[in-house]
Amino acid sequence: MCADSFPVPVFQKFEKDDEMLNKRPIILNCFARGGSQMLVNLCLSHPNACLSSGETHKVFKPGTPFDAGWLRVKKRLFYDWPTRLMVGQDIFDPHLLKERKPVPAYVRTRIDRIFYEGRFLNRIPEQNMYRYEGVEYTTEQLAQCRLVTKSLNGLVYLVDLFREMYPDAVFIALARNGLAICEGSLRRRYTAEEIGTEYHTVVSRMLKYQETMPNYHILRYEEMVSDTAAFTRKLYKLADLDIAEVPKFRLEARPVTTADGKHERLKGSYDRQLFWYELDNIQQHVRSDVNENQIKKLPAEQKKRFLAIAGDMMESLGYSTA
Repeated sequence: MCADSFPVPVFQKFEKDDEMLNKRPIILNCFARGGSQMLVNLCLSHPNACLSSGETHKVFKPGTPFDAGWLRVKKRLFYDWPTRLMVGQDIFDPHLLKERKPVPAYVRTRIDRIFYEGRFLNRIPEQNMYRYEGVEYTTEQLAQCRLVTKSLNGLVYLVDLFREMYPDAVFIALARNGLAICEGSLRRRYTAEEIGTEYHTVVSRMLKYQETMPNYHILRYEEMVSDTAAFTRKLYKLADLDIAEVPKFRLEARPVTTADGKHERLKGSYDRQLFWYELDNIQQHVRSDVNENQIKKLPAEQKKRFLAIAGDMMESLGYSTA
């Protein structure tokens, strides 16, 4: 969908350069391979919440599996490169573990508009197609939704930018036992030292923001999988989402680590297949032993090297390093 096909009344609300199109966004800070997709789906289950065109960095960079060829070119030429040139830094690089440079007001407005337009580009079953089970969004309904965006790893440094852009935002961080994250990342050819450094940096920023920002909240993956209903109630209260408006919650079929070390889907015949549950039945979709299964697979030497760098941050979050 092109910008010209958006509902005209929506754009009439955008009267000033410093007025943001996205109102009261829900900004997630998560780890790659940290269980973040489940958190996203719990948020998107609400009929007044939608995603932009992928995770935060994929909104501005080509490479999302759902991107058509023309969209990859558009992102590179009109989103990614111009933002880098105007700011003097690749602020949307999730592997960049450093402070972001100041972003001019006109670039902030541009970023907000790209986020907003992304919700219409993302009308696919796994993202912004269904308002309820079997009921699709209209364009007008999607236009009024609160933005949900998932910022991975080093994009925790975008918090300062986003709270300037969106004073009404809610920030939700999802922490997880670092040893499970380490095991998942080692399988993707990262080193224990790289994973430990990233974990230490990201967690320290999460803790800093929680201490200094009343609208920044750290939740835990372990809570999410052990009692998903209670976790969802807590999440919705923090995000100011009315849980009574959700007849069923959506979750995706995803591979998990089983007790014998294999990777299998708990549900479904293909990855990202959607399933809908009433809140009282949602636990049947979730395995609570994934952390334990992954940590058992982590070689002792890799565990030692990871903990040498990130052990203190794990302890700050209340995780055992024994």
